[in-house]
Amino acid sequence: MALYPLVLEGSARDIGLRRGRVLKDLIRAVVEDYAPKVGGDQELSEIRDAIEEALSKDFPEFLEEMRGMAEGAKVPYDDLMLLLAWWSCPKGCSNVALTDSALGPVLGSTLDVGPAPYRVMLLYKPRDGYSFVTVSRAENLSAPRAMNEAGLCLGGSSTKALDECRGFPRYVLMRAAAQYCATVSEALKLFSKYERDFKNPLNVIVVDAEGDAAVVEFTNCRMEVRRPEDGGIACTNHYESSLAKLEARDPAAVLESKARYARLVEFIRSCDRSRPIEEMKRILRSHGPGGICQHGEAQALHATLAFIMVPRRGWFYVSQPPGPYCKARFVKYEPFEV
Repeated sequence: MALYPLVLEGSARDIGLRRGRVLKDLIRAVVEDYAPKVGGDQELSEIRDAIEEALSKDFPEFLEEMRGMAEGAKVPYDDLMLLLAWWSCPKGCSNVALTDSALGPVLGSTLDVGPAPYRVMLLYKPRDGYSFVTVSRAENLSAPRAMNEAGLCLGGSSTKALDECRGFPRYVLMRAAAQYCATVSEALKLFSKYERDFKNPLNVIVVDAEGDAAVVEFTNCRMEVRRPEDGGIACTNHYESSLAKLEARDPAAVLESKARYARLVEFIRSCDRSRPIEEMKRILRSHGPGGICQHGEAQALHATLAFIMVPRRGWFYVSQPPGPYCKARFVKYEPFEV
């Protein structure tokens, strides 16, 4: 069955209640599967409390949504917050953006975690902020791949870093950008306020309808911004900036990530920009050394979903059914009137 956007509209509490009621079976399954495994972790409980304090200060509406979701699904609010603290980054994921083409800027993004039964597509229409479409876990506040009505697009690639600190949850930060930022410059300003995180370092790619783009490389405690070259920009699962000195992935994983990154850089230089959708599908479905569509073991580098976002047209493509994109059809959704 294909993903289809669940429309969530109104106040934060209204959104949470509807999300909880409609997705109650999935949310309960997530809680049953994972909450017992992490419930006794003292460090995780401390992170949960710190996240709640941070959200209460800067984004209390997100906590209201979480409370509404817990009520709607009839699950403990504390369990949802614990899973928000626990939720770790995917093992792979690749992202590439063209800053200009026959259709304007285009972002291609992949989610590579293997079988993923708890992913849902959500179309938010909040009372405050921009409407946005995202694919995320049923119970999570994050927006790891998203496009909003103003044209801001986001994707992410997991990393590992040596430094340690306590700060703001990055996946919720991506959600905040999707809801409250219209441009790359606005997103970068938001990100710079929250350089420090807990244990979720990653690379975030942002693209807007005007063709501005950037990759923000985050360790746990620091961030650096890379800008496009040759009309595009990409990120995989390692650091290309000076943050490479804080790299914590094993050498084999870094080499594999660099091979995918090199393939994406070559794609930026050589693709046919008169047919960007076809070209983006081609690179996302690629195999061989540096190939993007990988058929690894579950929870390794294993293709799950691929996305193509065209902000100037309001198009949001998702590969269907979940699994290797080489065997999937890209379904075009048009969630906004452009």
